[in-house]
Amino acid sequence: MKLDIESRALPTTTRVAVPQTQLWQGKPDRMAWLVLFGAFFVCIALSALVPFLGYQFIRFSTDPQTASLQAANRTKEGDNSVRVNIPNVSLPIAIKDPAPVSENYSITTDKTQSSGAFITFFDSSTATISPNTQLILHDMRRPSFGWSDQPNIITVEQISGTVLYGVVQPWKHTGNPDGRPPQFLVRTPNFDAWLNPGGTYSLDVTKNGSEIAVRFGAATVQTRDGSRQILVGLGQRVIAETGKPLGDLLPAAKDLLTNGNFTEKIDCQTNTGSWKCYSDQGGDGGNVNGSAGVVTLDRNAVQIKRTGSNQNSAITGIRQIIDRDVSDFRTLKLLADVRVDAQNLSGGGYQSTEYPLILHITYKDVDGDRHEYFQGFYIQNDANNPTQNGGLIPAGAFIPFDSSNLLASLPFKPFRIESVEIYASGWDYESYVSNVRLTAE
Repeated sequence: MKLDIESRALPTTTRVAVPQTQLWQGKPDRMAWLVLFGAFFVCIALSALVPFLGYQFIRFSTDPQTASLQAANRTKEGDNSVRVNIPNVSLPIAIKDPAPVSENYSITTDKTQSSGAFITFFDSSTATISPNTQLILHDMRRPSFGWSDQPNIITVEQISGTVLYGVVQPWKHTGNPDGRPPQFLVRTPNFDAWLNPGGTYSLDVTKNGSEIAVRFGAATVQTRDGSRQILVGLGQRVIAETGKPLGDLLPAAKDLLTNGNFTEKIDCQTNTGSWKCYSDQGGDGGNVNGSAGVVTLDRNAVQIKRTGSNQNSAITGIRQIIDRDVSDFRTLKLLADVRVDAQNLSGGGYQSTEYPLILHITYKDVDGDRHEYFQGFYIQNDANNPTQNGGLIPAGAFIPFDSSNLLASLPFKPFRIESVEIYASGWDYESYVSNVRLTAE
């Protein structure tokens, strides 16, 4: 019997994907090693991570603190010149007696002279707030744990006005039991300023820009965009004008007068500019006015001149309105180069008020009472008239004058300067003034 066997092609072997989990099926020893190594690495990671996170928590954990706010003038009933805005509270609260203030509180003083306030922070640093000022207390914190190496943190945003900051050296007390140094940051619209411990700093913010002056210590100032950083040292200041780069370092003493070197013309006809002309004939019926204007000698100077008086007294002068709080300064000086060429009324006149050249400041004290600073100059006193508040100088020469520190010498300490006047009073006179400055530091 014959068998007919057909030749057939062997089928092609097909590879079937085996699920990954099946690789470990039936192999418990491999699964055990995997679990063991996984647990080991997780244990190692946790052993390192938990202490690290715990250390970071201890190091950077902070507790919020409070400060004490007090109005500068607490004697007036119903005085609402110092107000505090509290988060989530619609109406501001008037402050007179010392009251606690916390983070994110906004403090505002109005324009009245009596409107000022003092802040004492938890570490005993201080802020003396002038009238017409607004600031926000953003951060007031100290580390929660004594093991932390971090500083106390105080961050203030000064929106407008003038504030004098006193940052204390670290010392142990109730508010700072660990004696930690402060990280004191003041933010203005134009720059951030880190104030070093043991220093005194004046910050002034207006619509035109921000300025910091260092009375003691040092401060690091950086533009808000971080484009420039500068160290401001003892006796220095820096200005950041709105829309302009951070300026270079300047002496801390600032001149409160404008155009004191008289490079700009004084126009008595239109009375435009910072200096305004004025005349006063008094009550004796005279009608001869003097003149005032800028002349060029060996320097620019204001000439004040009057002739043909016929022994009739009159005042001729220029005036500049200052309207500036000076309570945050340590020194205030009036400086000028003075010269008298002619004078026919002897000394200071009959009442020691009529000199051929007078420097005059009108100011208010802390209670709002008005006072005057008066300094006269003369070149002859043939009639032996009284010369109280007057000084004899040689004729025809510029003599430098320095008032010394008016904040220390005047019987009533200036709180706010209203105006500065340069004038002559008497019969005929010819006088000159140049390089007038009212410097404050």
